[in-house]
Amino acid sequence: MSSSSLTTKTLSKMAVCVAIICISAYISFPITAVPFTCLTLAMLLSAFLSTPKETLIIMIVYTLIGAIGLPVFSGGAGGFNCLFSPTGGYLWGFIVSYPIASYLKGNKNSFKNFFLAGLAVIPITYIFGVAMLCFIMKLSILEGITIGALPFIPGDIIKTLIASYVAVRLRKNLFY
Repeated sequence: MSSSSLTTKTLSKMAVCVAIICISAYISFPITAVPFTCLTLAMLLSAFLSTPKETLIIMIVYTLIGAIGLPVFSGGAGGFNCLFSPTGGYLWGFIVSYPIASYLKGNKNSFKNFFLAGLAVIPITYIFGVAMLCFIMKLSILEGITIGALPFIPGDIIKTLIASYVAVRLRKNLFY
């Protein structure tokens, strides 16, 4: 891919990633003020199948689609106000975290690289999410971590394992 243009194949892959992310937000279960979703799985998979630049574009497009009002955020939410809601910090964290995951995975089609990259960036998302949760809901840091991070750690580790496995298979069989 040249730095000045994106190929049709790349744009198609990115569009599919955005669509999968949008769909994954509907797989949502209330746990605390922050729901459990399949967003982490879809976003990690997108990051593992894309370059950091492509991943950044995917995350921004997803966020913009939701911000303009399409119901693509967790539980079918949408609108600009979602970016500044108790869970809005996670949306901002996605834009920062997943391009980093894409960078950290390196160029090898390696389960270990993917898994470690995923584990490395999940705390970044938590930092953004918990900070906004604490600010909006007037919680202490400990309360924010208890509500907005701790319940999700086991699920995020499992989703990282799944995304890593699927990415290795897809990269081997479809893309590379």
